[in-house]
Amino acid sequence: MRNVIHNTLPVLYRYFAEKAKPNEHLPRYLEWAESQTGILTIIREAGGRHGMQDYDILSAVRSDGIDILEGQQQYGLFNPSRNIEATKWCFDESERLQLDKRIEKWLGVIVNALPSSLLPDRLNVVILPADCGNGDLMLNGSGLSCYGRTPGYLFLRVWPAAGNMNRLGHVLARSLIHGIRRKLHYTESLSLGEALVMEGLAASFIQGLFPNVIQPWLVGFVPPNDWEEALSHVAGYYGKPDYNDVSVNIYGMQIQAGSMRPPEPVPLTNEELEYACELMIAQADRSEANVVAAYLYGDPSISAQGHPSFGIPHLAGFEVGYRLVSRYLKSTGIEIESALSSPWQDIILSEGL
Repeated sequence: MRNVIHNTLPVLYRYFAEKAKPNEHLPRYLEWAESQTGILTIIREAGGRHGMQDYDILSAVRSDGIDILEGQQQYGLFNPSRNIEATKWCFDESERLQLDKRIEKWLGVIVNALPSSLLPDRLNVVILPADCGNGDLMLNGSGLSCYGRTPGYLFLRVWPAAGNMNRLGHVLARSLIHGIRRKLHYTESLSLGEALVMEGLAASFIQGLFPNVIQPWLVGFVPPNDWEEALSHVAGYYGKPDYNDVSVNIYGMQIQAGSMRPPEPVPLTNEELEYACELMIAQADRSEANVVAAYLYGDPSISAQGHPSFGIPHLAGFEVGYRLVSRYLKSTGIEIESALSSPWQDIILSEGL
């Protein structure tokens, strides 16, 4: 597999660091964005035949990469809530830490643990600006958002706090497994069963590659230990003592960032796990986006967007998927690399589960 890194940060620095009116930025920005190497061209190419996969599911909970798919206000360029000085720090720190080189290094480690037959010939990795005024990114994603469900493409936004740099490999591994599964088992509408298995396989793969990760099914959701400190640093640029008090822009509406904080991700109790397993196995064939999102992400995330909930604890589907895949691997003796190709029905409905 050949990695092609599209690092948009050096090109976009001048646009994001300038204090200019949107109508002054827009023509110059669009000239680049719609060029052969521009971000809008890359996104159109990634959409390709099947489009950006699972958009409706992620949109239903406003989480887990939706900020990448929507590209709100051109990834923050035209966000009036974005602080320019904080943005400069983010761009400068990303360059100082050689973010693109770290991503390439981690991808090399991850790819070496996978059969070449499962990998795309070419992986386009697109590094996008992180917007400090985007609540979905900074609170739901703790400053690290990654989308890899479209095979052959991986998009990410990183606020380069130390903790996010430390968990970069975990998040990249999860997204790469997403792309592998969506290529092997593509369906126009993702079923709950396939969603559970995809996340369970990703978590199991992460556990094998990074044995020190305590809760591998939550790598995309647990904030790093220094994240509150990082948010306080950002708040300082706004003249606020706490990021909760910062006003963020949601499609033209100004709201307090604190109102967007998700519940704390925690492991399920044994009773919650048993209850959730029974419910989800019974509904595994469902493929309505809101239903899949509700079971996977849980009541708090789906209810916050006005959709029906089903009594599911926060992020329960991720642990259910991990436990089901773990039992399958243990009971069959199949290696994770082989299980990546197994149909979800074989895993969830396996004898003994």
